[in-house]
Amino acid sequence: MRNTSKQTLRLAQLAILIALEAVMTFTPLGFIMVPPISITLLHIPVIVGAVLMGPVDGGILGLGFGLLSMTRASFMASSPADMAFSPFLSGEPLSSIVMCIIPRILLGVIAGGLYLLLSKKIKSGVLAMGISAVAATFCHSMMVLGLLSLLFQSLPLREVLAALVGVNCLLEMLAAAVVAVAVCKPLQRVASRAK
Repeated sequence: MRNTSKQTLRLAQLAILIALEAVMTFTPLGFIMVPPISITLLHIPVIVGAVLMGPVDGGILGLGFGLLSMTRASFMASSPADMAFSPFLSGEPLSSIVMCIIPRILLGVIAGGLYLLLSKKIKSGVLAMGISAVAATFCHSMMVLGLLSLLFQSLPLREVLAALVGVNCLLEMLAAAVVAVAVCKPLQRVASRAK
């Protein structure tokens, strides 16, 4: 009976975080517009779920993130770089799917796995959460930008990638660290009281 209620809680948590992802994906809540780039906040629910639930669930949330971002790119693309994320608009469907799915799954796996490792080595849970969020965000950004540059060489990306790495990536890492710690720490306290 206890395993059933744990599994139900886990599925409910995954559903809530994926629903939050969907709301953020299709509304302005998931983006901070700083022309000519937009800073995404969509990676944060994946990191929060990965820290709280572990790398496997982080990977599941990352898959949801990838599928949602692919859907957004297919129906709401606003630039050639956005179109590269759509298998229907890019002209390279397999490349688009790989770029949307693999880095997003690994985002959750890295965040969850790194937090598990660091929480055993570092006494400060806040520091472990912050480092995990920053490292996972950095890895995710590098994977997406690397695949974009490698798989879509016809796009004029050199200047755009330099701007994204410099500004976008730093702001996304900062947002991930602040929000992940602000959300995860209180939720961990609540969960430990419920046990």
